[in-house]
Amino acid sequence: MYKPAPPRPRKTNIIRSRNGCKSCRNRRTKCDEQKPTCGTCARLDKCCEYVQPVLKFQIITAQNTKRLLSSYGTPSTERKPRLAGNERLSIQAEQDEPRIGGYDIVKSLQTTERDVFYSTYWEDCCLPALHPMFHSATLLTAGYPILNDAILALSSCNISRLYSERKTSSTGLTGPLSPSLTHQTRSHLYYSSAIRKLTTMKVADYFHDATVVFIVLVLFAHLESAMGNFQGFYCHVQGMMNLLVGWRGGAGDVTIKPLLTSWMQTRYVVWWARAYFSSLDIHQQLPSIPLPISLKEVPRTFHERRVKVLSIMCESHRLNFKAVLQHFRKVASEEEVEHENNQGYAECVSLLCQEATKLDEWLLHLPPSEQPIYELNGTRGTEIHFQSHDAALNYAYYIVARIMQCTSLLRELYNQTTPGHEDECYKAELWVQTLVQIAQCAEMRTSLTRNSYTIGFSGLLLAGILRCQSLSVGLEIQTWLQTLQDLQPTEEGAFPVYQTLSVVKAINQQRMVGRDVFAVTQPVDDGGGHPKVTAYNSQFINSLLFHGRCQIRNCLFEECITLGI
Repeated sequence: MYKPAPPRPRKTNIIRSRNGCKSCRNRRTKCDEQKPTCGTCARLDKCCEYVQPVLKFQIITAQNTKRLLSSYGTPSTERKPRLAGNERLSIQAEQDEPRIGGYDIVKSLQTTERDVFYSTYWEDCCLPALHPMFHSATLLTAGYPILNDAILALSSCNISRLYSERKTSSTGLTGPLSPSLTHQTRSHLYYSSAIRKLTTMKVADYFHDATVVFIVLVLFAHLESAMGNFQGFYCHVQGMMNLLVGWRGGAGDVTIKPLLTSWMQTRYVVWWARAYFSSLDIHQQLPSIPLPISLKEVPRTFHERRVKVLSIMCESHRLNFKAVLQHFRKVASEEEVEHENNQGYAECVSLLCQEATKLDEWLLHLPPSEQPIYELNGTRGTEIHFQSHDAALNYAYYIVARIMQCTSLLRELYNQTTPGHEDECYKAELWVQTLVQIAQCAEMRTSLTRNSYTIGFSGLLLAGILRCQSLSVGLEIQTWLQTLQDLQPTEEGAFPVYQTLSVVKAINQQRMVGRDVFAVTQPVDDGGGHPKVTAYNSQFINSLLFHGRCQIRNCLFEECITLGI
């Protein structure tokens, strides 16, 4: 075997020290470091002064960073002070992976580094898109690892969907891009860790820390909604309902109402996603989602106003489209058709009037800071602006609810002639034009990030084009979606942009040949598709059933149209 290497001889007996006095160091002589005065200073009668070493730390951020994730959303003033100024984590938003400082995130091996990365991203980009109560919930992560895992799971899920990767092989049905696999994998790891902690809790623990458990379940619902996992989402909905039933102290908890508000918003997002696209039979069976009793009161906060107008919009949409599609259903005899038509029309109009009354009350309590600002533009006419992006989106929900409460199309289908019918048709067209103006004046980059957990403009414009038979307005909607796809060809408001654009193009093509389209459904329902793991759409749709009317022959049609994806 090898013998140990002999020690290397020393070249000098001088022992160097960095702790000598200031005078000796300036003279570059050996200091014997005697206190309070060294020998050299005593001999030369000089003042002996020792200097303590000063440690300076420097934070080096990535160079050539073109976009900071923090620029997408305004950082909250309520969050924990973590990083500021030059210490803020910068993320390179190029085709390469985002970077932490000068290190590639893929090479970030330390768990603590990953946690800091996703925590910072959570505070900068996720919190502005969520209910404000999650700011205070973030402060509880140190004491509740399950809450920390849930937050990091949603944070990494969000960044995986914003930073896409180009596929090696793709079809038009799924688009050329897929969510970032690195961040998505880490989201699954955090999510699995939180699920394991949840399943190992005892029944008594659920109600002892009921508020934290409720927050975790709401975060789970947001994550499953973003992933398009309907089965997982409804599993957590059932869990939340069971928790609320057994939670005796929930009525007095101040956090229960904000949590219910956030939860209900996600439920309406999932409902809307299921409505587009489902089969005709499933569309007829879509349930109404009523608000909890505590949220039926006069809304006092912005998010309470949002969830209330979402409830009115979704219910008005459900009633309107159910009545329209019911007219296309095949029945046994003409007598049954006439009887069902008259009954269905009268019931639908009555229920829509009730929703219109709720909407009037909602508008009555809308504060001036959230109302539209009309400005006259010489080239573009009147423009609609708002003090914030969220206020613009809330008002867009109001506009879509008004569109769905217009009964002009229902009167035509059910042969109901009433005075002012033409005026109501014109009113519906004006509402859709207003919706387009709001979308055109909104900042697209803000829409891509702030609409992550709510219904975005893409889904609203798709509903609007089905209730407006103007080809020029339809082309404006198509242009807006095309611009959005050129900017970010993935999703907006959990809606796949390229899939929505393909449907809008097909609708406009039908209008060019004199055919109005009132609704689109799937020939065979797919249950909402599969979770969006490798794509931005959960449903692989290449054709849809178009329900409409041929203007030339003045007759209804139902035809399967192949989408030009």
